Amino acid sequence: MGWYEYDSDNGYEYFEPSEYYAVAIGRNPGIYTTQDEAVEQISAFPGYRMRKFEDYEDARDYLIDFEVFCDSETEGSDQEDEDELESDEWFYAVAVGRSTGVFLNLDDAESQILGYPRARMNQFLDYEDAERFVENYHVFTIEEEEKTEKPENKRKSWFYAVAVGRSTGIFMSSLEALEHVHGFPGFKMKKFREYEEAEEYLAFNQVYSSDEEYETESEEETWYYAVAIGRYTGIYMDWEVAKLQVHGFSGSRMKKFLDHDEALKYLSENRQNFGEEEEEKSEEEEEETWYYAVAVGRRVGIYTDHQSAIDQVHGYSNFRMRKFLDYGNALEYLASFSEEEEDSEEESEPEPEEDEWYYAVAAGRSPGIYKNHEDAMEQVHCYSGFRMKKFQDYDQAQEYIDFNQVYSSSEDCVSDEETDGGEETWYYAVAVGRSTGVYTNWQTARNQVHGYSGNRMKKFLEYDQAVDYIDVYHRWGKKDRC
Repeated sequence: MGWYEYDSDNGYEYFEPSEYYAVAIGRNPGIYTTQDEAVEQISAFPGYRMRKFEDYEDARDYLIDFEVFCDSETEGSDQEDEDELESDEWFYAVAVGRSTGVFLNLDDAESQILGYPRARMNQFLDYEDAERFVENYHVFTIEEEEKTEKPENKRKSWFYAVAVGRSTGIFMSSLEALEHVHGFPGFKMKKFREYEEAEEYLAFNQVYSSDEEYETESEEETWYYAVAIGRYTGIYMDWEVAKLQVHGFSGSRMKKFLDHDEALKYLSENRQNFGEEEEEKSEEEEEETWYYAVAVGRRVGIYTDHQSAIDQVHGYSNFRMRKFLDYGNALEYLASFSEEEEDSEEESEPEPEEDEWYYAVAAGRSPGIYKNHEDAMEQVHCYSGFRMKKFQDYDQAQEYIDFNQVYSSSEDCVSDEETDGGEETWYYAVAVGRSTGVYTNWQTARNQVHGYSGNRMKKFLEYDQAVDYIDVYHRWGKKDRC
């Protein structure tokens, strides 16, 4: 693994590398004398194995465990060196290879270029010619690199040292290193530019972790878990039991201590602070008492407990509930729904026979009064803007038709008027909505009915017509609901 250099004073001198990199699993397993060469063999190689040694024989023994065999330097090395000096007359100049320089042995020279990309080697009878070949090529490559490459653009390799994880070691790929630490409790990983620094970090943490394990085995520490705010406050020695008291508990407070007195102190301080906060909250709650009026729900009434009121309306169709600070306002709110409750009681009574109902079709294919439900449905099914209602009294059905026909005809008359003379002012009559009344602004009127269940709104060119629409609906609308 060494090489010869010629000196005019001392002659040929044999040099050996100070470090050996043993690549057990990689592209080309073997022993390398430079870190860059070794890194090329393992970079992005899955499951690689590499280790650095100061002695060649140690590196060779490491590879034997992986069934990678290299020649020994000690066996017959002296005899081979003497034979080479006596028999070799050629100088082998390696300009590009694993180790550049002038070699006397052909096998040593070929080992530097075998499998090396863009290797350059030539043989000479004169040592100076061989040395000049190497120097000239080095000068040429340096000039080319200065022209084509910038130092900052050179890609640097990272070494990821995993000291504590599923599998410890040094990795070239961050993804591979993360696989060994992801989700692993107490993992330790760090990246380095130099392989030696990664090895030192690995060795230090492995020794430290082994000492820590020994201490934990010899001396077991007792932890005290102080639960100041939780389901059941107190000091626990079992982590799982303490965790159950605070897990999912709003505003929980828990801390662990090695000293029981410190845990007691923490418990008393936080309990006192928490008690003061609770007193302030209770005072605020006493100042304001809300009354929840449930007008439509499972059980109609006024509740002071929010959860009890919610139970009456949750999942109930078309429920009505509102909260008040004044009990009288809550009573008035319930009274406003009394008429609707009477209507609902009438609807709950058994319906009369089918021949006693009159179906008034005010807007449909053929307006009129029908006694057969199916005949009436044929007139309004899929008819845009249809109007139909059923009555027990024939006169009421006739009045419903007359009213709607007069209303629709007046609406048609208004729509046929010419509007070229000047700007028209529309009046938007909101009969059922958040705030009923007549509006002149479309957006304001729309806000009263948008998203409001059972809303009623109509626009008119005459203010009186808008007012009459609201009055008529308030007089007849509630009675006409189905």
